[in-house]
Amino acid sequence: MILASWIQDVKDSHFNSIQVAHFGPLNQDLVNSFTLTTEDFMISAGDKKTLVKRVFSILIEGLQNILIHGKKWDNEQQALIIVAFNDKAYRIALGNLTEISEKEKLASYLDRLNAMNEEEVKAFYLETLNNGLISDKGGAGLGFITMRMKSKSLLNYQFIPVNDEWMLFTISTDVDRVQQ
Repeated sequence: MILASWIQDVKDSHFNSIQVAHFGPLNQDLVNSFTLTTEDFMISAGDKKTLVKRVFSILIEGLQNILIHGKKWDNEQQALIIVAFNDKAYRIALGNLTEISEKEKLASYLDRLNAMNEEEVKAFYLETLNNGLISDKGGAGLGFITMRMKSKSLLNYQFIPVNDEWMLFTISTDVDRVQQ
């Protein structure tokens, strides 16, 4: 039901073609498959190498974030992935389970990041790279910054409650196919 709703939202946003749609378990083999399939598709569609690299980078960052930070359900990492496109842009939409207690922290961080212009995002990336603290899961907080920087678009997000403890955290961004 969630995937069907997301696919309808994508279609309503004039992204009339879907390259990847997945809702279910995620592992490293699937990450490799989704990224390579998307990369091959973009090359065969005639997209410029710089665009392919940007989309690939966003997809890798997002999927790695899910593998590292997402919560498991029934001992499996669950993910929601959609890569859609039209003549003007690609949309990368990702989702994973997380604890409701993370909501304010995530929203605050993403709102701060979305309020920055392109130069501020680059400076924040360098500052985080040089001064960021490595978390117990190995991250320094660069994933969302990289997604924002590579997409040159806002990171749209939402939280969908699952139960009293868990929510589905979704994030999406568009990458312009025309202006490189």
